[in-house]
Amino acid sequence: MVVKDQSKILPCDKILRMYNKSTLTPVGICKLKIRNPCNQKLYQAEFVVIDSELCHPILGSRAIQAMDLISVQHQNILTVEQDSKQSDSAMWGWSTINKEYADIFQGVGCLEGKLKLEVDALVQPVRLPKRKVPVSLLKPLQEELASLEKQGIITPVERSTDWISSMVIVKKPSGKLRICIDPKPLNKALKRSHYPLPTLDDILPDLARARIFSVCDVKSGFWHIELEEDSSYLTTFSTPFGRYRWVRMPMGISPAPEVFQRKLNHALEGLPGIRVIADDILIVGEGETDVEAIKDHDQKLRKLLDRCRERQLKLNPEKFQLRKTEVPYIGHLLSAQGLQADPSKVKAITEMPRPTDVKGVQRFLGMVNYLSRFCENISDAGEPLRQLTQKDAVWEWTEVQEGAFQQIKSKISCAPVLKYYNPEEPLELQCDASERGLGAALMQSKQPLAFASRALTETEQGYAQIEKELLAVLFGMEKFHQFTFGQTVAVQSDHKPLESIMKKPLLKAPRRLQRMMLRLQMYDACIRYCPGKSLAVADTLSRAYLDEGSVEGSVEHQIETVNMLQYLPISNRRLDAIQKSTDKDKTLQAVKHIVLRGWPHAKELVPLEASPFYHIRDELSVQDGVLFKGERVVIPSELRSDIMSRIHSSHFGVEGCLRRARESVYWPGMNAQLKEYIDQCDICRSFDTKQQKETLMPHEIPTRPWEKIGTDLFTFHGHEYLITVDYDSNFWEIDQIQDTRSTTVIRKLKAHFARYGIPDTVCSDNGPQFISMEFKEFSMNWDFDHITSSPGYPQSNGKVESAVKTAKRLLQKAVSSGNDPYLALLDHRNTPTQGLECSPAQRLMGRRTKSLLPMRGSLLMKDHGMNDRHQILCTKQRALQAAQYNRGAKDLRPLNVGEQVWVQPPINQGKEWRKACLRAPAGIRSYEVVTESGQVLRRNRRHLRGTGRYRPQIRTQSSNQEEYDTDETNQPSIANTPEEDQEEPHCEISDTERLGDDTNVLREQPQGYRNTQTRSGRSILKPAYLNDYVD
Repeated sequence: MVVKDQSKILPCDKILRMYNKSTLTPVGICKLKIRNPCNQKLYQAEFVVIDSELCHPILGSRAIQAMDLISVQHQNILTVEQDSKQSDSAMWGWSTINKEYADIFQGVGCLEGKLKLEVDALVQPVRLPKRKVPVSLLKPLQEELASLEKQGIITPVERSTDWISSMVIVKKPSGKLRICIDPKPLNKALKRSHYPLPTLDDILPDLARARIFSVCDVKSGFWHIELEEDSSYLTTFSTPFGRYRWVRMPMGISPAPEVFQRKLNHALEGLPGIRVIADDILIVGEGETDVEAIKDHDQKLRKLLDRCRERQLKLNPEKFQLRKTEVPYIGHLLSAQGLQADPSKVKAITEMPRPTDVKGVQRFLGMVNYLSRFCENISDAGEPLRQLTQKDAVWEWTEVQEGAFQQIKSKISCAPVLKYYNPEEPLELQCDASERGLGAALMQSKQPLAFASRALTETEQGYAQIEKELLAVLFGMEKFHQFTFGQTVAVQSDHKPLESIMKKPLLKAPRRLQRMMLRLQMYDACIRYCPGKSLAVADTLSRAYLDEGSVEGSVEHQIETVNMLQYLPISNRRLDAIQKSTDKDKTLQAVKHIVLRGWPHAKELVPLEASPFYHIRDELSVQDGVLFKGERVVIPSELRSDIMSRIHSSHFGVEGCLRRARESVYWPGMNAQLKEYIDQCDICRSFDTKQQKETLMPHEIPTRPWEKIGTDLFTFHGHEYLITVDYDSNFWEIDQIQDTRSTTVIRKLKAHFARYGIPDTVCSDNGPQFISMEFKEFSMNWDFDHITSSPGYPQSNGKVESAVKTAKRLLQKAVSSGNDPYLALLDHRNTPTQGLECSPAQRLMGRRTKSLLPMRGSLLMKDHGMNDRHQILCTKQRALQAAQYNRGAKDLRPLNVGEQVWVQPPINQGKEWRKACLRAPAGIRSYEVVTESGQVLRRNRRHLRGTGRYRPQIRTQSSNQEEYDTDETNQPSIANTPEEDQEEPHCEISDTERLGDDTNVLREQPQGYRNTQTRSGRSILKPAYLNDYVD
């Protein structure tokens, strides 16, 4: 062993005497950490350093015993006369026991009876989703699940369950995994069965003649208890390989400690000299001499082992303490001399180092002031120390101060300051962590029971403050395990974030905190914030800590060696870039500084640049220069745009990208920035799905028949038809026409107007026959308003579209059956409309029309009150239809002139959206847009997706080259699906533009106009006014 760091070698005045009586002068001494390969525990040993390369490192007897490498019998017995039985008893050592009772040290035990978990019915069940597991751990996880299933600890779940907990896995130093569940939601519903622990009064009668003691530990204690089937389903947890449930009682559920204590006591009931101490079993050997005590002890031990075999109770061979002369128990030391105070309870006080500065004296006196209520003269003893804290006092530590310091420590470490444990009183645990040490004080009724402190290792000193504080809690709970196990402990800490992190799901915490929280699951610890000035004892202990070795074991090593970087799905090159960028990011440097030293108690005290992290302060940690939120890397500002591009590289949607980002990265405002980034992605916008429908905007209900009509063209069996619909009565006319020219359409409409009167409003689509100059002149000459629907949005003229469907179905049935289509049309007009109690003919003419059905003459007379009833019923029906339609509708925000938009293509023109710029509104929910090619289109708001970005100038083609995109609306899209013959009233969306003299309407220009045909074969001819045609 070579000591490379010369600065760690301290001077030494010792002289080594070798086995051959020669002497050797050492260079100095140093403290090094060494690990026991058997139990993986770390120990700090003091080595004497010599200047030689030929020597091997040697461990002395004290170090060997401290590391449990050998066991030395200290009984000073030269010779004992004994019979064969006594000789056999003396020969009954650990190797013999392990061989004779090998079965109770192997496998998993099972105590009698099954456990039924009682659930509070008022608590709502929780189903937590499965958590993702790193790919590198999937195979070991699958193997561990299979192993547990083979042992009968867990079993797969096939049926549905009300409760599903999250799985938590921890990697052991051996490489295997420990599988646990996060039972916090379940624990809120489980009822606890309180069971008392033994008191000192219970144990004292058994200790009068006790001389020899053994302690054994139950192996996998909680797994000894089998769950009832219904209770087992409560412990269901999800994994990447499906759901499992615990067949045996898992660690972490709130009733576990009391249930295990009760079951263990019942299993060992009636055995003399056997006491169950929390999760340990104590065997007591009594007698006047050691020989008698050993004999008595061995007899009791054999009965215990036989009982374990009988009740299928398994013991842990690694924690078996055989034939000890003294063992600790509930804060006291059991020995042949009787019950003694456990020195470890007050070691943190009796061996507390003297203060080295004024602040150290002030902290010590603060603790003295707190404890003075339990000892009247303790404050007076501190007067020499108090003189050092006065203003302008010269620091000088003399024998007077040293005597006062030792006197106070002596008073604190015994009664009346130190209280005897009372199992009937609640327990309190004060915990605190300084930069270099941990302190804990166990109390009842504000009076101390025991003290503990220890130094932080070099690795632990680099923990975030929240990790140090939780480590202090864990240290206190485990240090006073015999008090805290199975009891509700009120933990007091001056680190407020601990309160919130303990309430969150386990997997939201950083990895290192997860390890600590898992170890705390076996305790019932309730952490509460307490101001630092109220934790004088713990604060003093954490700063005046004991610098002792052998404080680290394999579990501490697991916590120290947690490397969060290995769990991240990010390459090493990317992590290196994050580390370098984090070092240059002033905001993250400020946050790292606060994380390592602790957050202020109020947000107002946090630096401005770090305030966005305040609400997640309990989830932040630092490792290898990288800031983490739980298990997610906090990304520096200069890398965020690159990370967003990588997250969105496959062009997933917003939610998919957010789910991906939430697995591994974080920064304040990440969700909003990522959404904005995706919203501005041209590729994603060009392949967007159609937008959600908007709320219904019905046309106003006409006040009289034929006040408002709609018209459209359709093709049936190769012939062109014109349909004209009355919006009030739903009465419609069908005309077969020779062509679709404006003059032909106008001629048919004139005939209807001459028959029924001129309407106030005519609605149509944007077909060329309706937007031509002839039709405009027709509307002006005949004095009616003409409004058109949005191109590509026939729903806005829904009354006519519905009539076209019904008309085509009626004609098809007439042709198929060989009936007269005009009789079918007559029957349709005479059929009462569902919900309106009258027919279209009645609503238009005020009477029924005669048909082939026999009918009384009175039914053909006019009904003068029918119109009023129709108005009331129609209003109710439209309100009902609007309410039903609006359930899945949502209004889109209005668009602004100059805003860049994406235009949805028509159904027959692919799925790729096009970029455009909004030029002007074109009616209700309708806009004119200019595409990148300069084409001017009119589109409904539902076909336009806003971006919130604006173009400075709108450039279009010259006025003589403008086109109006109407080709997709020349022929209405008719769905030839079976419908009921009964026609129901429809609500139309009033999404139209009124065509008048002062309206700016874009239309086809005459240059280069050619005759064309629609897909259905209908001809589109040149408007008549272009060739001076006169009708």
